[in-house]
Amino acid sequence: MAYVLKTAFAELLHHPLVWRGDQLAWSQAGIPSGFADLDRELPGGGWPRGALVELLRDGEGIGELRLLLPALRSLAQAGHGILLVAPPHVPYAPAFAASGIDPARVIVVAPVEEKHRWWAAEQVLRASSVGALLFWPRHVNGQRLRRLQLAAQEGAAPGFVFASTDRAAQPSPSPLRLRLSVAEARLRIEVFKRRGGVMAKPLLIDVAAMSRSAENGCATSVTKSMTTKLILAQRPPSFRRRYPIGASRQIWNRALARADELKRIPRPDSRGGPSSPCSLG
Repeated sequence: MAYVLKTAFAELLHHPLVWRGDQLAWSQAGIPSGFADLDRELPGGGWPRGALVELLRDGEGIGELRLLLPALRSLAQAGHGILLVAPPHVPYAPAFAASGIDPARVIVVAPVEEKHRWWAAEQVLRASSVGALLFWPRHVNGQRLRRLQLAAQEGAAPGFVFASTDRAAQPSPSPLRLRLSVAEARLRIEVFKRRGGVMAKPLLIDVAAMSRSAENGCATSVTKSMTTKLILAQRPPSFRRRYPIGASRQIWNRALARADELKRIPRPDSRGGPSSPCSLG
């Protein structure tokens, strides 16, 4: 009887739904971060789906975005959108493109008022139509974070919230919290809250080197694409109107309108009949 109980207890301990305090909690497969050492420290082997991730840092531009680029690239290449709510600076589209992320997949929402920023972030997560949310709030409190966490669970998308390290000492409903800093020209990562055991020691990751490697790979892909375009250049070009969003859009649109006017000007019929307007391309 005792042997049967021990066997049953052992099987229970090895059940995937049973979490032991000295182990990482069982979780559905996460989104690979692109850094093997970090994935080993995250429940689910990557960034959690349907959960908030707090990235706490003292300053901007220390590598916090480069840390997310591999995961964002995989999401964008799978056809998902990336939503940036209230970023502190205007995103640089060529940098996203160089990292393998189509800028058309990146949408920026920049409300002026703080309450509108939180509302937009919550609606984005609850919509179930984006790959990931990146959010830079001015002020953070537990009640608003709790609403975001519930929205992330409902939409099954990760929400990355950027805040200062002052938040580290305060409680949070976010299941995953990381403290970021710079050490030895690398990004120092401390996972100080997760569903699992305590992290043994912080990680030091060279996110800049990983980013350069990705850019080189994308540059090779672009070169192959350009070669293909050169081969296809022998075909008759097709004119497709595109109305850009930017300072030059008015000039561009006026040029298109003028081209359409010229096409509508009557000209002699080559067959000797009455003149007729050109057909629109």
